[in-house]
Amino acid sequence: MAKGVKKIKYVKGSHYPDMSVYGKRITIEPEKEIIFDVAEWLSGTTPEDKKKPIKWMRQSNDRKVIVKQLVSTTGYMFKITKQLSGSYHYYIEASLSGKRDFKNTTGLYVKGWCQPRIVSSKWCTKKGGDDVRKTYTFSYGHIIYLYLDTEGLNGDKVTVDVYKVVEGGGGTNDDRLIFTYTNVEVIDGQINLKIGNSYQWYGKIGKPKSKEEFYVKVKTASGKYVNDGKDTIHARFLRIKNEVVSKEIETSTNNTPTKVGQPDKNKKNSHLCKFEQINVQDNGETFPVFKEGNTLLKKVSTETQFANFKVHFDFDKSDIRPDTKVVLKYLLDFLLFNQHLDMNLSGHADDRGTLDYNQSLSERRATAVKDFFVNGGLDKNRIKTRGFGEVNPLVAGKTEEVYKKNRRVEIDFSYLEYNQDAMVYETVVSNLDKPRKITVNILNREDKACFRKDKHKKTEVLVYDYGKVKHAKSGNAISHEVFANYFEFPKNYASLLFKFLNPLPPINVGRTILVQPIYYPFGFHINSCAYYANKNKATLEVRTYPDVVWIGHFQYNYKDAGTYFFHNKNFNDLTTGITDVLNELKNTIFYKIWRILPGNFVVEETLLKYIESQARDYTYGIHTIHNRTLEKTGQDLSLVGTQTNLITQTKYTKYFAAGVIYGFVVVGIVIDLLLIYLTRGRNVITKLQKFAKMAKRAESILKKMDDAGVELIPPSIAINAGMYYQKQKDGRLALVYEANLNANPLVAVNFKREFDLLKLITKKINEIKNAKHPKDSEVQKKLERNNKNNNKIAELFKSKGVSEIKGTIEVRGDLMFEQKIQYNFLTNTYSFTDKLGNLVSHAQNEKIIKEQISFVAVVTGEYRGFFEFAKLQTAIEAKVEFTAKGAVGVKLKYGVDTKGGRGLFVAQSLYCSGVEGNYLGSLSVKDNLFGDIFDWSSNEGKPTPFTLIEPFEVPLYEVQLFKS
Repeated sequence: MAKGVKKIKYVKGSHYPDMSVYGKRITIEPEKEIIFDVAEWLSGTTPEDKKKPIKWMRQSNDRKVIVKQLVSTTGYMFKITKQLSGSYHYYIEASLSGKRDFKNTTGLYVKGWCQPRIVSSKWCTKKGGDDVRKTYTFSYGHIIYLYLDTEGLNGDKVTVDVYKVVEGGGGTNDDRLIFTYTNVEVIDGQINLKIGNSYQWYGKIGKPKSKEEFYVKVKTASGKYVNDGKDTIHARFLRIKNEVVSKEIETSTNNTPTKVGQPDKNKKNSHLCKFEQINVQDNGETFPVFKEGNTLLKKVSTETQFANFKVHFDFDKSDIRPDTKVVLKYLLDFLLFNQHLDMNLSGHADDRGTLDYNQSLSERRATAVKDFFVNGGLDKNRIKTRGFGEVNPLVAGKTEEVYKKNRRVEIDFSYLEYNQDAMVYETVVSNLDKPRKITVNILNREDKACFRKDKHKKTEVLVYDYGKVKHAKSGNAISHEVFANYFEFPKNYASLLFKFLNPLPPINVGRTILVQPIYYPFGFHINSCAYYANKNKATLEVRTYPDVVWIGHFQYNYKDAGTYFFHNKNFNDLTTGITDVLNELKNTIFYKIWRILPGNFVVEETLLKYIESQARDYTYGIHTIHNRTLEKTGQDLSLVGTQTNLITQTKYTKYFAAGVIYGFVVVGIVIDLLLIYLTRGRNVITKLQKFAKMAKRAESILKKMDDAGVELIPPSIAINAGMYYQKQKDGRLALVYEANLNANPLVAVNFKREFDLLKLITKKINEIKNAKHPKDSEVQKKLERNNKNNNKIAELFKSKGVSEIKGTIEVRGDLMFEQKIQYNFLTNTYSFTDKLGNLVSHAQNEKIIKEQISFVAVVTGEYRGFFEFAKLQTAIEAKVEFTAKGAVGVKLKYGVDTKGGRGLFVAQSLYCSGVEGNYLGSLSVKDNLFGDIFDWSSNEGKPTPFTLIEPFEVPLYEVQLFKS
C-alpha cells in the first residue's frame, strides 16, 4: 500500500476567499504569514510515518523548478512579498519521501494579491548595470536597458509606453508617445526590457534637439496605467543626445532578472554536513544550547569557498553511473536548499577517438549532468555547460587508470560559509581542588557532502582550555573536566573580589591577555559546513565562574533582639566591638596631625566620643563559602562548602574586603563608622570630614525635632548580605546581590514634652539640610496660605505682650521592618520579600512602611480654647494615609549603582505630615484711644489656619553593599 502525503491544506493566515478555490488554489495577503499542513495521508502511512519530518517544496508554476524547500515536522509557514504578488502562482507540495509527485496534484497553487505599483526604476548601459541617468547620455542606436521594480504585477504581461518630453508644452498631456512595447512579462516582480531599436525613435521625433528627455508609462492588460503612489510617470529621465551611433535594429527582448553570480550574503545556506542539536550535561542536569530551527545564530562573517566535484564515466558513455548518482543527489539537495548558487559544468574525454568525436562526447556528458539537476528541480538558467573534448586532461598517460580519471565532468561552484560567534554556556564551578566533569552531547551529526578540502569529520571535537591546551576527542558525547580560575583562593581573595564587583571582559593585545575575565573559557570546536564552518573557531564556549559566595553581617544595638544570619546559617564567629580599632587609630601619627586641622575638632568632640560610648554595640563579620555542594536550578542557595572568615584570619588583609562590601552612612549614629574599623584608617580624613558634615546635619535634624518636642530612640538594626553567581531556571547564569534587612525597631518613641507655639511657628525647614517640602500641590497651597497667617498670629500676640503660648506634644509609636531584596544582573530586575507584611509599594523599587509614629499637639493654659490641630498633609505619595493629628514615617528606596560605585544600596528617608493649626480667636487689636490698630479678621471671624510644623521629607541614611 502506498504511503505519503495525499493532500495538503490551508490552516490559517490572511487570505482572500473570493479569489480562491477551495482545495486547488488560494490567494493570500502579502507580507503576512500563512500556514499549511497535511490534510490527508495515503492509506499505507503508519502513525510513526506521520511523525517523521516532511519536505515542503515551493515550485514554479509549471512544477519544473523547486524555488525553495525545507524540512519540517510542524507544517509549512509561507509568506509572499508584494514584489512577488500578482497573477503568478507558486505550487506548494509536501512529500514524505522527499520526491515530487508528478502524476497527482497533492499540493496547492498559491499567489499573492495587492494593488499594482511601480516601486523604483533605472536606465542602464548593460544588463544588471547601475543607474546612469545622472552620469551618462545615450545616443540613438545604443542598446538601452530599462529596469522597473514592481508590486502586485508578478507574472503579468504589461505594455510599456515611451514618451518624449515636449519643451514649452502644456505639461505631460502634450508629451509625445514615441514607441510602445507590448507583452512585456513581469518576472519575479521585475520588468527587464532590453531596447534594441532606439534608432527607430530618432525617425519618429522628426527634428531632434541637442538633447531629448524620455520617460515611460506602464499599462496593465485592462488598459489601466500603473502609478507609483503619486502619478503614472516613471523612469524620469532617459537622456539621448542628437547623435546616431548605429542604424542597426535588434529585437527588443524581455530579460529574466539577473540571479547568477556572487552568492547572497544575507541568505543562510543549508547543508547536509551539519549537526541538529547540542546539549550540555552539568551537575546532574541537561541544558540545551543549540537546536536546529530554534536557536538563532548571528552571522558575524562570511567566507567564499570554491567547490569542485568530479563525476566519472565509463568508456565511450555519457549516461550517469549508479555510484555517481549518489554523489549528485547530495549535491542537488544542497543546491535546492541554496538557490542563490550557480554552477559551471565542464565535460571531458580521454584521448582515444577523434577530436570531433571527443568534443561531442564531452558535451553530452556535461548535458547529462545538467539534465540530472534540472529533472531534480534545479533552475536550468543557473547551470552553464561546456565541453573540452580531450583537451585539459586531469593526468597524463596512456594507462587505463589514467583514462578513467580523465573521463569526467567537473562541477564548479562557489558557496558561502557562515561563521558565528561561539555559543556560550555559563556555569558555576569550583577551582582545581574540586573540578567537575561536564558532557557535551552532539545529536544527529553528519558529514555527508562536505565540500571542504579539509573535510569536517562527524566524530571529531577539539577542546581548548583557555584557548591554549588542546584536547583531541572523538565521538558525539564529549566529557571534559572543567574548573574555575581562582587557584590561590582565599589567599588572593582581594583580586577575585575586585573581579566580582567589576566583571570586565578580557582585553587582548595580540595573543597577550592583559585583563583576565572572571570566567575561565573552554572552547569546544564542533564544526560543520552548515554551522561554524571555520575549524579555527569554537562552536561552544563553556565559561566557568568562581563558586564563591561572599557574605557580610552587620548589627548595631541588636544583641537583645536575637540572631539574624544569612540564609539562617549560624555564623557564630562574628566580631563584637570596635574599641581596639579606635584606640589604634588614635595612636597613629596620622590621627595626631589630622585632629589639629581646622574643622576636624567637630568630629573629635561630637562623633568620636559618641562612637566610643557605643563601641561595644557593633557586631560584624565577612565570610566566604567556596567549592560548595552546588544546588540545582530552582533550588535554594547551598551554603555547604569551605567557609573562611576574612576578619579573624589575620594572614589575609581583612580590611579591604570589608571596606568594599560595607559603606554605611547614618544620621545620628552614623553607620558609616564601620568603614573606619574595617579599613584601619585608610582614607580616614575623607571619611571623617564626611562624618563631620553628617554630624552637623544630624544636629540640625535633631534640633528641629527637638523644637517640635520629638526625640528619636536609637535603632536596633541587623543586616546580612550575599553576592554570588547562580544558575537560573532557563539555564542562564546570573550575578545576584542579596540583602536582608531587619530593623526592630528602626525608630521607637514614647514621651510627652512641652513646646512654645509662638517660637515653633516661626521655624522653617530650610534650617534642616536636604529637607524638602512634599510635591503635593494641595500641600503647597496650604503652606503658602498659612505662612502669611503664621506671621499675623505671632505679631498679634506680640502686640498683646504675650511672650509665649505653652503646649504639649505627645509622641508615641515605633517603626520596624524586615525585607529581603535580590537584584539579578542578568535580567536587571529586583525581587522583594516583605517578611512582616507592613510595606506598601510606591514607585519602582520603593517601599513605604505602613506603621507611623503619631503625635498629638494641644495648647495649655489660658489660650487652650483658641487653638485646635490636625495633620497638614493627609497622605504620603497617595499610598499611605497619615494617622491621628500628625505622623512621622519612613520610606525605603532600593537601587543598584555600578557606574557610581555604590553597589546595592538601601536609602531611608524620614517624612513628616506636619501639623496644621486653626486659630479660633479674632485677629483684630483695639485700643481705647485710637480704636482699631489693625484688623485682619477676614472670613467674618471664621477659624484662621496656620502651620505649627511644616511637612517635610529628609534622608536618614543609606546602606551601601558591594561597593566597587
